[in-house]
Amino acid sequence: MNVAMLFAGGIGSRMNSRALPKQFLEIHGKPIIIHTLERFETHPEIDAIAIAMLPEYREYMEKLLKRYEIQKVRWIVDGGRTGQESRHNALRSVAADCPDDTVVLIHDGVRPLIDAQLISANIAMVHEHGSAITCTKFNETVVSSARDHIDDVIPRDNIYAAQAPQSFHLGEILALYDRAVAEDEHDTIDSCSLMHRYGHKIYRVVGPRSNIKITTAEDFYLCRTFFEIIENQQIVGM
Repeated sequence: MNVAMLFAGGIGSRMNSRALPKQFLEIHGKPIIIHTLERFETHPEIDAIAIAMLPEYREYMEKLLKRYEIQKVRWIVDGGRTGQESRHNALRSVAADCPDDTVVLIHDGVRPLIDAQLISANIAMVHEHGSAITCTKFNETVVSSARDHIDDVIPRDNIYAAQAPQSFHLGEILALYDRAVAEDEHDTIDSCSLMHRYGHKIYRVVGPRSNIKITTAEDFYLCRTFFEIIENQQIVGM
């Protein structure tokens, strides 16, 4: 099986949104989380979807799934106090129903511009090497600066930004989350960091720069622009 695991537990504090968490804000008349879900819903290789989210919005999410006819969501899981706990909760829920060799694609609910090619590339890389970390090439000069002055200028030839999805075999990644909790670690930044911490080799899948995560108001407006470009390409047949 191939299972997409989406995380929609943020409250959008950096978005200055007074009404709803950022994953429920609308772009072109549709909530961001629905845009993201539809990418996996329509992908022929995705068998099921899990969502980890704020428990107080579960009913609202269920109404959205029905309204937009999202059929592949099999698990809606309460998020934890941290991103790590939310991911761990979702992994355990999926593991209760699926075998260890299931491919899980761990993705942000507020990263709606993922495309079918990137989903397929993640699945293929996991089948080939056991892991897949979506990365985007850095085009800016990279510096190290602990205080006001620049300590070092780092060659950017081999510098990438790790994004999502981050994809693995279910049994392997769940075992690492279990190990982290056993060692009293509850707040790792992402699954890539956890795999690296425990000495596992992780493999890169290069994704498009448009695969942005909506964190700030600027991200929201940039994402909306990308959607407009996609719509315009459909109209003119590009």
